[in-house]
Amino acid sequence: MAAVTVGERIVVRAPAPGEGSQIAVLWRELWDAHERWGGYPGTRDDRVYARLAARLDDDARVRGGQPLLGRHLHLIAAIHGHVCGQVEGWFERHGAEARTPYTCEVRSLIVHPRARAMGVGRALLTNLARASSELARGAPTVLAAEVLEPNPAHTFYERLGYRAVAWSTRMIVTHEPRVRVREYMARTAEPRDALALAVLESMLAARRRGAHDERFDRPRAIDATLVGAIAAHLGRRQRDANDPYELVTVDARGDVRGAASLVVSPLDPPFARTRRTLLGRFAIDPAREPLPVLAPLIALACRFAMAAEAPTMELTDLTCPGTPLYDAMLELGAHPWSRIVTRLA
Repeated sequence: MAAVTVGERIVVRAPAPGEGSQIAVLWRELWDAHERWGGYPGTRDDRVYARLAARLDDDARVRGGQPLLGRHLHLIAAIHGHVCGQVEGWFERHGAEARTPYTCEVRSLIVHPRARAMGVGRALLTNLARASSELARGAPTVLAAEVLEPNPAHTFYERLGYRAVAWSTRMIVTHEPRVRVREYMARTAEPRDALALAVLESMLAARRRGAHDERFDRPRAIDATLVGAIAAHLGRRQRDANDPYELVTVDARGDVRGAASLVVSPLDPPFARTRRTLLGRFAIDPAREPLPVLAPLIALACRFAMAAEAPTMELTDLTCPGTPLYDAMLELGAHPWSRIVTRLA
């Protein structure tokens, strides 16, 4: 993608070698803002940002003036040659179906305070959409951004046509669950749960579509092939360190009534050293109240998180505030965290 001039002064293009230190300064401003909003803290070590600047310069040399490197897109905005904003995108497809749109995940959008209200943020997102559409070769592409609840950018995204499709909460990992139930228990999923998980997965897909979240596959027909694939996945003797844990809630008869996926991973610099825990893909039997089904799932996930020394846990892929699923998370001790906003590229 060639450089694009917006208005009289703003130029949007791929980063160039030698601009790494300017971009690293912007990243530091963004991480400081995230920490003020309650997000994960960034490092205070200047050496980390110096290494980041050097890596950005190396990446720019490999990019050769193009925004794409692997599945990573990177654009900067410059005024009179000085970097005043940047955005990244991660390009992938969440699903196996050819008709599922590609997703470009918007990351690290930041504009220098003195360049705000000049259209820099809009120009960066417009050109990120253009670059991702070119990469998709005309196939539908969804731009998706996670926005923390205290972030004042909500109005900015709304003006650009983004709409919220999923919400997250976050909780401090604790030994003691806030709500105890006797009629359900949670455990890791087993191959015998494959049919129940296929049914719940179809419900989750339908729920996402109902919320206009087009990033994922549509509900699939439940057949022997699908159930067999799920059983084989759950029956693997070895799992990769980054694979999610599949958790289920079962009733006194052993029937699966809810499911979720747990991922624990380290945060890379320039974040301070910590581990991030995500519990998502919640699917609950619609004949059951969410709270008692969720309580043992959350308690089990907390035990996994504590074993990994993760201080907090994000509960993702939720319905909107005011719905039973979201409100159950608040009753279990979580607080509002973020939302996913999307639009077609």
